[in-house]
Amino acid sequence: MLSINFSELIWTIINFFLLYFVLKRFLFDPVCSFMDARQAKIDAGLDAEKQARETVEQNREKLAAEKAEARIEASRILSEAEQDAEKRHAEALSAARVDAAEKLKAGQTQLAGQSTLDEKTLEKQSGELSALLTQRILG
Repeated sequence: MLSINFSELIWTIINFFLLYFVLKRFLFDPVCSFMDARQAKIDAGLDAEKQARETVEQNREKLAAEKAEARIEASRILSEAEQDAEKRHAEALSAARVDAAEKLKAGQTQLAGQSTLDEKTLEKQSGELSALLTQRILG
């Protein structure tokens, strides 16, 4: 029949608990603390990555907004510059027309004066020429 030896059973239980205590003290606890520390580092790294991604996304959105704002500002400045250029062109054209009209008027006045002078000179010279011709013919 089957018999149970109580002294061996007690020694086996004692050995089991002794082995359990030694393994827990020198193997399980250090390995668990190492694994916990490693998991904490991994979690910290993942959190840092998540924060970095959020920061990058925020910066990307901010940059896109600033870029759109800069485009609007550049468009406004360009429009103002075009309007200013058109205004200056119109002013320059107007000034050129006024200057041309003044020069035309001055030229007409000078031409009228020159024409009067030329007529007087022509009358004087024609009189002298007539006298000279008459003298030569009679002469």
